[in-house]
Amino acid sequence: MDTIDVADLDWNLLWQQEKNKKTWQEKKACDWDKKATSFAKRTSSSIYVDKFLGLLQPRQQWSILDAGCGPGTLTLPLSPMVRRVTGLDFSGKMLEILAQKAKKNRLKNITTCHGSWEDDWQGLQIPPHDVSIASRSLAVRDLQAALTKLSAHAREKVVITDRVKHGPFDPDAFAAIGRPLNTGPDYIYTVNLLYRMGYLPTVEYIHLEETLEYGSFSEALSGYSWMFRDLTENEGKLLKKYVGSIATTAENGAVSVHRRHVPIWAYISWTP
Repeated sequence: MDTIDVADLDWNLLWQQEKNKKTWQEKKACDWDKKATSFAKRTSSSIYVDKFLGLLQPRQQWSILDAGCGPGTLTLPLSPMVRRVTGLDFSGKMLEILAQKAKKNRLKNITTCHGSWEDDWQGLQIPPHDVSIASRSLAVRDLQAALTKLSAHAREKVVITDRVKHGPFDPDAFAAIGRPLNTGPDYIYTVNLLYRMGYLPTVEYIHLEETLEYGSFSEALSGYSWMFRDLTENEGKLLKKYVGSIATTAENGAVSVHRRHVPIWAYISWTP
């Protein structure tokens, strides 16, 4: 029987191979432009932000690069806690929402940069920061290249969050409408790749809410529909039935959705 030496494993290649099996394909910049407003609303009320910041423990003297910042989910709350923040994203609409919110809240230490993981960050004139973060944003073609960029642009610390198993997707919802679910590689590939690259990553876990609160059932259904592309009429009915089966409605019409599979994110940090 042939033996396998763990030192010979190419974790970046293994990650890419597993990524090709995914049933969910990454969105392009134009897709995120269209979904920017709904995405900003959906991510604004999660306990994820508080838990992330609790683990990060921002310092007032830090400059932070937020790669894949989206509509400012972390950039905005980080702004009053640190010296300055640079928000990098390939969706112009996401950055537009971020800039609007920063202006509304009179946050003057935020800089936005329109660019992607594949761009030349030096060409985009992104300087080194004290800390670089990539929060739930590692939808990349080459994971090792992305981790290398983050490390090259940080002086003190790099932090990323990566999926544990199914991440934000609900396997029961996919089963209910009869669709397969393969979410691709999760955090364990990233941790092993970082170790192979010479880093000693620290891993902690962010557990999200078991129960989600919505203003109405239609809002709750919309909160689940984002997981699927091109739902057929029958699939829509099945999804509605499933959400109804795990939801309770209060007298005022508010809806609580009780998840059996609670999303978990791995909080991974290392010294560059």
